[in-house]
Amino acid sequence: MDRRQQQPYSYYGAKPDTNASSMDDFGAHNNPAAFARGTGFDNPFVDQSSAAAVDGSHHNHSTGHNRRTGFGNFGPGTNEKEVRMDSYAQKQSAKAVAGGGTGGEGNVAKGSHEHVEDLETTKSRRMWVMFTWILTFWIPSPFLSWCGRMQRPDVRMAWREKVAICVIIVFLWFLLLFVIIGLGLILCPKEYVWTLDDVSGHSTEKSSYVALRGSVYDITDFMRQKHGDSAYTATMDTFLLSYSGNDVNASFPLPVRVACPQFATAKSDPNYLFFYPVSGASEADPNQANMFQHSMNRDPISKKLQDPDFFAKYALPTMKKFKKGGVVWSYDWVNSMYKDQSQFWRVINKEVFNLQPYFDAAKSGLNVNKKYNILDSRLEAVMDQGGYGSADVTNSWNDIAWDPATRDSNYNCMKNLFYVGEIDDRHSIRCLFTNYMLLAFACLLMLVVLVKFLAALQFGNKKRPVPPSKFVVCQVPCYTEDDDSLLKTINSLAALDYQDNHKLMFIICDGNIIGSGNDKPTPRLVLDILGVDPDYDPPGRDYLAIAEGSRRHNIGKVYSGLYEFEGHVVPFMVVVKVGTIDESNRSGNRGKRDSQILLMAFFNKVHFDLPMTPLELEMYHQIRHIIGIEPSNFEYILQVDADTEVMPDSLSRLIAACSSDQRIAGICGETMLGNENKSWTTMMQVYEYFISHHMAKAFESLFGSVTCLPGCFCMYRLRSSDGKPLLVAKPVLDAYSELHVDTLHKKNLLSLGEDRYLTTLMMKHFPQYKLKFIQDAKCKTIAPEKWAVLMSQRRRWINSTIHNLAELMFLPDMCGFCFFSMRFVVFLDLFGTITMPTTLGYFVYLVYVSITGLADVGYISLILIGAIY
Repeated sequence: MDRRQQQPYSYYGAKPDTNASSMDDFGAHNNPAAFARGTGFDNPFVDQSSAAAVDGSHHNHSTGHNRRTGFGNFGPGTNEKEVRMDSYAQKQSAKAVAGGGTGGEGNVAKGSHEHVEDLETTKSRRMWVMFTWILTFWIPSPFLSWCGRMQRPDVRMAWREKVAICVIIVFLWFLLLFVIIGLGLILCPKEYVWTLDDVSGHSTEKSSYVALRGSVYDITDFMRQKHGDSAYTATMDTFLLSYSGNDVNASFPLPVRVACPQFATAKSDPNYLFFYPVSGASEADPNQANMFQHSMNRDPISKKLQDPDFFAKYALPTMKKFKKGGVVWSYDWVNSMYKDQSQFWRVINKEVFNLQPYFDAAKSGLNVNKKYNILDSRLEAVMDQGGYGSADVTNSWNDIAWDPATRDSNYNCMKNLFYVGEIDDRHSIRCLFTNYMLLAFACLLMLVVLVKFLAALQFGNKKRPVPPSKFVVCQVPCYTEDDDSLLKTINSLAALDYQDNHKLMFIICDGNIIGSGNDKPTPRLVLDILGVDPDYDPPGRDYLAIAEGSRRHNIGKVYSGLYEFEGHVVPFMVVVKVGTIDESNRSGNRGKRDSQILLMAFFNKVHFDLPMTPLELEMYHQIRHIIGIEPSNFEYILQVDADTEVMPDSLSRLIAACSSDQRIAGICGETMLGNENKSWTTMMQVYEYFISHHMAKAFESLFGSVTCLPGCFCMYRLRSSDGKPLLVAKPVLDAYSELHVDTLHKKNLLSLGEDRYLTTLMMKHFPQYKLKFIQDAKCKTIAPEKWAVLMSQRRRWINSTIHNLAELMFLPDMCGFCFFSMRFVVFLDLFGTITMPTTLGYFVYLVYVSITGLADVGYISLILIGAIY
């Protein structure tokens, strides 16, 4: 029997022989112990204690057609035996295990050959699960199983986590609305008050207001009705229209005996003739001489006017139905009346009293026997301080030592005769706190936007740099792209203004899959473009994929050669993940992250001289002996998507920037749209791409912390100038090659936002290094042309963005301090992303109420919010 069938993984763990000229020279001895559990490839990125040799093989190659020459794989035939792999299962109940294994990146039914491993649950995970159950306990699991068709516990748990996150987001929405609206109403409850300026603005037939003894009344409808007695029947044309917009205190004088019965008795004023000269509260016309006097002697025929208590019995009940609110005064104006105008305007407990009529009468020559000095002398002394202090005499009022009865009688007398309103505290710190807070926050956002705009300008020398001779791998993962996209990407990489013998196009085909609209599988499209002989079928090589269960075993085929395009002769390598013979659906497909890890793990083992899988040994052999480049010479990985067109000078500029600053661990350029004119959907994305891929990254680059190096166009260092591993460092690989994608958070990080998460890992493990952006390096990518596709893409992006920003919030080392830090910028991005719907809704509401006049709107904040958006 064939030895490879007996020991299908016998050559796992072999180290490359740098002196070998072919696969035959790598060795031919077996070491099955290398694959025993615990010493095999449970973690392919750690040093192994044992190694096995690779079977000998013969050289073989194929010649391409036209302008291209392709070289085939070197090595033995494909191993077609089923390989028994260890299965890493999620820690779950016995029922869940019996129901079929954990999903992750490939659900497989639990077979008898699989090993179930218990994984330790972290404390943070346990706390989050408990919190999720607290928020979703009211949704029974049987309901999800029967109605939601969620039979697996992990699917139900992921659904509960989504609900919990939605609850948290909605809570943040209400919290934001509370800060914007509710907090202001609590600190400063809404008051229906008017100043005299406000009242004077209502002086037309359609809107008529008057101020009377501290209250505002809407007499618009009242003045159209005939009322009054005898010859003084009032109509709109005769009297009432002239009252509109005015203070009408002088029209309703009160007898002192009625207003202050404790101080004016029937004995001292039997005929109710004791009045203080009534002046209005209006500054413009304090006497209001033209107004009708509602007094006993004005109309002897009217029975109502003959009643001394006419104001309380008839006037107030009639006007009460038309009351709009109170009159308020600016404290500065009241204090000015006291300090500058020598007027007796006083404030007690925010109530405003105009005592000028009282002291005018008390200090006149007609005040015989102090008839007009009805108030307590101690109160008079407080009110008449000769300009000392301020208009607010609340403290002096409280310091008067008198009995409660005397206090109340003096207060009631003042309130009935001289009260004109209250202090307007709508402009106090308490009431303006939320406005100032929102204004400060809006200004802060405007400052961030302004700095982003200035950072995006980046004035400087635009001359093309001369890069040093650095070896670069141009990694292109492809899946279901069409022929035109693949051709454009490959040609753009071949035409880069960079030394052809110092760059390697490394194309990874993620599965033998036919994309929508294609007539051939994606690997065949790529190989046809590169000119590989269609009859050549190299043997497959085993490797450990990023998956769970039996899907961890995968097989890849390696092609290499030279690609000619417009005078450029560029080496290429194509790895096609074909899968095992057991796979029938999407065979070989393991995801983009697996394609990235495939190359990262390879260079990790090259750097540390670790044992390699057969596929990695084949890659090593062809790079070193066929292409002719020592794998350890490569210093950079340029990551490009299969639908991206890289501008010719971009790679040179990226390399030059990294060479000028050895602390740059990763760098990206500007991503533009290559199909902006295809549809209105692509047109609307032009501005968004400029904001997110230019302005935002230019701003973050100031901190040296670009939070997302896009997988469509970015470059990483493999190692630092002193030989320290960066992208291929063990902590990065361990985190990025997580097998157990068993939670919603991990799925969003590792399956939906792997490019952003890789950037997060670089920031986490190498905080002393920089992640930069340069605007001169450019590429063009293909954006969704249909609205439904765009919404699906944005849904994935938003989910991954929120989870990655949450990860960034807890990084221990981030540039800056307090509000001038990258952490604060990340917080703004995270909070802004979560609350954007409610912010936009509130902004629309502000625009609506400002147009309709339903409420007063702070136009400064409105303008600032509009400018931000």
